Amino acid sequence: MAYALIPDGYSLKKVTKLQDQAVNAKRRHDDTVALLNNVNTPLVIGGLITAFFGVKLAEDIIADLESRLGALSEDVKEGIRDTVNIKIQAPVITTPGGKPFRPPSITLDQIIKAIIPGGD
Repeated sequence: MAYALIPDGYSLKKVTKLQDQAVNAKRRHDDTVALLNNVNTPLVIGGLITAFFGVKLAEDIIADLESRLGALSEDVKEGIRDTVNIKIQAPVITTPGGKPFRPPSITLDQIIKAIIPGGD
């Protein structure tokens, strides 16, 4: 039998496999609710969607130009990617002291390099 921290009063108890699954399901539910209630979630999702469509747009432009003009050099492809590279601005956050703070912005290239291994 496993041990689990039971949410009711937060006590550590020996639990059956079924009870352990129930506790894990409750924690997953609580994590999902916390994620959906987080004010930054739409910003993160919006940034990822923007990154995806920006990359897709650049690749579509390159494919279209290659179908019309023939093979493009890597310099031209890189120029297109840089041109389409959308800079995602971080929102202005008001600190507890009331001072505005803007975290550093991030580019599509930085997102791709962080998400996709070898996405250089």
